[in-house]
Amino acid sequence: MSLAAVGHILDEEHFANIDLEARCAWWRDLPLASFEIAGVPIRNRYLLAPMCSVSNLPYRILARTEGAALVSTEMVSSTELAKGRRRSFELMEFLPDEHPVMVQISGTEADVMLKAALMIQDYGATILNLNCGCPVKKVIKGGSGSAMLRNPDVLRSILQRLRPDLEMPLTVKMRAGWDKQNVNAIEVAKMCEDCGVDALMFHPRTRDQFYEGNANWDLIGQVKEAVTIPVIGNGDIFSAQDAHEMLERTGCDAIMIGRHAIGNPWIFRQCILEEIKRSQFPAMALPDALPSSEERLQTILSHFDYFKAYLGERTALNSLRKQFLVYLKDEPGFEIFRERLPLIRSREGLADAVSMALQPKREANDSSIPE
Repeated sequence: MSLAAVGHILDEEHFANIDLEARCAWWRDLPLASFEIAGVPIRNRYLLAPMCSVSNLPYRILARTEGAALVSTEMVSSTELAKGRRRSFELMEFLPDEHPVMVQISGTEADVMLKAALMIQDYGATILNLNCGCPVKKVIKGGSGSAMLRNPDVLRSILQRLRPDLEMPLTVKMRAGWDKQNVNAIEVAKMCEDCGVDALMFHPRTRDQFYEGNANWDLIGQVKEAVTIPVIGNGDIFSAQDAHEMLERTGCDAIMIGRHAIGNPWIFRQCILEEIKRSQFPAMALPDALPSSEERLQTILSHFDYFKAYLGERTALNSLRKQFLVYLKDEPGFEIFRERLPLIRSREGLADAVSMALQPKREANDSSIPE
């Protein structure tokens, strides 16, 4: 197996030995509801949202294995990519087996975004996504992310510049509006469709809300009724039951899980199992909904191993700390693990600390962690 590009991953051989298709075999041929984005088949309705510092290559492998039918890269700056910055290529590195894979970009300059989009297309990505929803200050201060919703004319000019030259599907991820006085999601959605956008990923909070309050799922249904292109709902999906409630209440074509997939790749498996249960298919061999302690341990170590091969051991230990905490937040030995996490210097130390968190009584007397 060869990578989509060469030279941006520290240990390419590690990834070359991953048979992602085989790992997805358990869910790939199940009789699940599916949909398409501009002719690109998406095998189920459970998608991984683009998230900075999360939806990188290591985590996407875990999410795909557990059932995410479409995965997305972290947000890539169109300006940085157009300049050929190495980090931009690292962010959008993907395996051939990851298709369909979506690359998300941000920016405000139509010509620069076109250059970046064509680079992404040539790179072999399946779908392009424009970020019109990120609420973070450093993103919106330049006018991109959810700031686009304050000036839809800028978004229109970008879409009109991109669409004629792009062969790949073009999608937009957006929010409800800038604030509660300016909820313009329906108007922006219609404009996107008129400009040739092939699908919308929609989080029904305003920029001012960030992640506070409740996501207005009713607005997802209104956007779905207003356009004919696929609408993927996003926001406040805490469980498989939430995912199916959103699908049923809003009529959206699929759901996209973000924050609640962090440290929890099994949520995609749970969505699939919930669909199987509700559809009353004949009994079949399927994994358990909840991971065992051993599976949780092996998944955490696999995540670390992938990240080590991606950008190195030190970066893996530093970058994954918050995610390690989420993986173990409900375990009885969580507080012990949190105290010891800053002391971990190796895979062996990580394995011992995680084991102690999962089985605190058995190892309560062992206060040392190998470095």
